[in-house]
Amino acid sequence: ANFQERDDSTTVRVSNLSDNVTDQDLRDLFRRFGAIQRTYLAKDRETGLSRGFAFITFYQREDGQAAIDKLNGHGYDHLILSVQWAAPSEKK
Repeated sequence: ANFQERDDSTTVRVSNLSDNVTDQDLRDLFRRFGAIQRTYLAKDRETGLSRGFAFITFYQREDGQAAIDKLNGHGYDHLILSVQWAAPSEKK
C-alpha cells in the first residue's frame, strides 16, 4: 500500500451542521469518543461559513463507531445531526 494513502476506515462524515459551526466545535463534540487524528470542515470559499458537513478521522475505528452510535440523529445547535462512516474512496 502506498504510505501516503489515507486510511478512511476510521473517518466519519457528519452532515446537517449549522452554517456557524467551527472546527473547534467539532473537536469539542467528538473528542469524548477518542483521540482525533484530524477534522475537516467544509467551508464556503466566499463567506467562510460551514457548508453543513465535515469529516472527523479517529485513530480507532471503535471510537468512530461510538460517535456514530451516540451522535447520529442527535440534536445539536437546533439541527438533527447525521453521522455515518465516510464512503471509502473508490480504489481503481
